[in-house]
Amino acid sequence: MRCIWVVIQRLQPAYLSCYGSEWLDTATLDRLATEGVVFDQCYVDRASPIAVRRSWFTGRHGFGGSSSTPGLLRLLWEQGVRTVFIGDERSPSLRGVWASGWEMVQVIRRERLGELEQESLTAGCIQAATDWLSRYGAGDDWLLWLELGALQPPWEEPLYDEEAVRALEGAPERPILEPKLGQVGQDLTREEREVLLYSYAGVVSGVDQWLGMLIEDLRQKGIYDEVLLVVTSDCGLPLGEHGLVGDAGPCLHEEMLHLPLVLRWPGGKEAGRRIQQLVQPVDFFPTLLEYFGAPIPPQIHGKSLLGLARGNYVPLREYACAVGRWETEEWWSLRTHAWYLILPMRTRSNQPIPPARLYMKPEDRWEVNDVREDYPNAADHLELTLRRFREAARQNRLAELPELRDDLLRLTVP
Repeated sequence: MRCIWVVIQRLQPAYLSCYGSEWLDTATLDRLATEGVVFDQCYVDRASPIAVRRSWFTGRHGFGGSSSTPGLLRLLWEQGVRTVFIGDERSPSLRGVWASGWEMVQVIRRERLGELEQESLTAGCIQAATDWLSRYGAGDDWLLWLELGALQPPWEEPLYDEEAVRALEGAPERPILEPKLGQVGQDLTREEREVLLYSYAGVVSGVDQWLGMLIEDLRQKGIYDEVLLVVTSDCGLPLGEHGLVGDAGPCLHEEMLHLPLVLRWPGGKEAGRRIQQLVQPVDFFPTLLEYFGAPIPPQIHGKSLLGLARGNYVPLREYACAVGRWETEEWWSLRTHAWYLILPMRTRSNQPIPPARLYMKPEDRWEVNDVREDYPNAADHLELTLRRFREAARQNRLAELPELRDDLLRLTVP
């Protein structure tokens, strides 16, 4: 069994045609989506790239307390799976629990790009991956974990696809590759924020092209139809959709929490399938264990996604919760298919705690219209459930999740 798991850090699915973008052509990822299985509702549990990696490593929510469960890499090693990490010097994976346990780690550093004859860290990572595949790709039982950090500001100029941006209406003459982080209207102007959207789009297009080169290399090596290929992200990146650019403050909105997740089976089985169940990063742990035939520990919070990707009905979760912490602030959120509640729990000293906000899904994709006053009963029950969930997390009792009323689990609002 062989698997290539690609993490494009800070990638917003809204910039991909396969997730509804109507203004940017991402040919590689769109083609991969037609050949694979697309998970439409994948949301992080912690609004932090480093914290998300803990969910990958343990299969447990980052707010769920400690556990004696062995880490993913150890369990794969016990199964005889070779694990390889390739990423660049900026990767959050080089810190914390996700940094240790790999059989091989290759970090692409800027000062060595000349040796690789490449101009960007992303290009260096792709080349390192193709070189490794040339040597070891024909072997059995390996996981190649490839992280591309191109979308983490500042952005690399060689990745900016000027031609793709020029084709967009209202495109700027020059990109902003080192965005000012903070509040729109205070730390950066609204005009600068508009340029940021095009700049980010140009880099997304450039990364998509490099991913296409990796896939073409897999085809030439004859292993494209022999591997499980997964493309996802760690966290989104706020670009002013709700007034913030970057990790400058509390943001539990679509642009931060929603992740792309595309899985292509060997041979392209189940091509074109789309999954609407609520998926979270803790599910990656059991998914990889099942794929490699390893036992799945019972103490984890995630569930394997392979059954869903085969077309089977597998119940995952009634709702998905997330937490974001910035300095002394703490915000929580709860998402069902029809509702999304954001609940500030703790704010800065001497600042009043804002009320919860409620949004209708999927109509209000960008969480613009707060409907709490229109649906007070739904808002109150969702808030109560979220507070109970938070308390269960604090006591490490996430195996006993509070339930939602049936009417709040409907796919549409009556």
